Amino acid sequence: MLEAWECLDPPAESGTRNVLLADSEHPLDFRIGRDNRGHYVFLLDADRPVGGVPTLPRVMGITIELEEPRSGRLRLVLLLQDEADLQNFALMCTGLMLATQSSTTQRTSEGFVRTLAAIHRWHEMLKRRQEKRLTKSERIGLVGELLFLRDELLPRIGITPALHAWTGHEKHEQDFVIGSMIFEVKTQVVTADRMISISSEDQLDPVQGKIMICNQGIAPALQSSLGSCTLNLIANELAGIAKDAGTAASNLLEIGLLGGGYEPHPEYDDETWTLLDRSLFEVRDDFPRIERGELRSGVQQVRYKVSVSDCQPFAVNLEATFEELING
Repeated sequence: MLEAWECLDPPAESGTRNVLLADSEHPLDFRIGRDNRGHYVFLLDADRPVGGVPTLPRVMGITIELEEPRSGRLRLVLLLQDEADLQNFALMCTGLMLATQSSTTQRTSEGFVRTLAAIHRWHEMLKRRQEKRLTKSERIGLVGELLFLRDELLPRIGITPALHAWTGHEKHEQDFVIGSMIFEVKTQVVTADRMISISSEDQLDPVQGKIMICNQGIAPALQSSLGSCTLNLIANELAGIAKDAGTAASNLLEIGLLGGGYEPHPEYDDETWTLLDRSLFEVRDDFPRIERGELRSGVQQVRYKVSVSDCQPFAVNLEATFEELING
């Protein structure tokens, strides 16, 4: 998308735009373009939502407006104010298309509403990225997801499908969805009484599908240790692999890292980690957990911890599980 955008010339006539269809295979009418002042724009034409138009998001550095090209139709216009931010603008627009790729051409009004919701998420994500660094627990969690992606998914299904399977950065309950299985990656520094933190009553509720917990133990290491990595190091390693695979993979990785609150900082090189163990548990039968249906009325947003030792009866073979998943 970025390359096509940069090839567009601004039109000469005042008040006009030079536009191209963003993706002919996408169900929604997204277009990229430039106006006569040279600004980069991203457009969506869709049917007007029956229940009214939701509140327009406000994203720093981007003007967001509505036009009415004809009766019953709306045009969402995103205009980038500073050309220096084109890379992030292009990533956001790619993310909007990914978030709405399951929409239908018959119900474009629903896709319009989903696009606005996705813009709201991007606003919060960009704001959070500007305001803070990742906490230690967030850094460990992201390192763990990237290790799982690199070590387990990439060799089996390739970088692009692996990145498509990565959903944790989209604020889903679980981290990866691969076919009929949902994988929740839990990574912690190894201690004598290791605990798995569960963030909600829905995270381990099997009503969503077959849930597997991949528990990883890591420990601090010297930078020179064989197999050790920092957050910056593994992010750079995956960036190189994604770059070799093409623009789509690079965009998916950048969106995932951005959604995870990551951008490279020198202080992220101060922590070096080595993976000590990796186990897989299947959430079934009497697996220790809380489910939404067990809660009394009014109880919600439950957070709790499960002892790793109590999960051992539910351990499954990682290699056999992936073989069953991939080969059917």
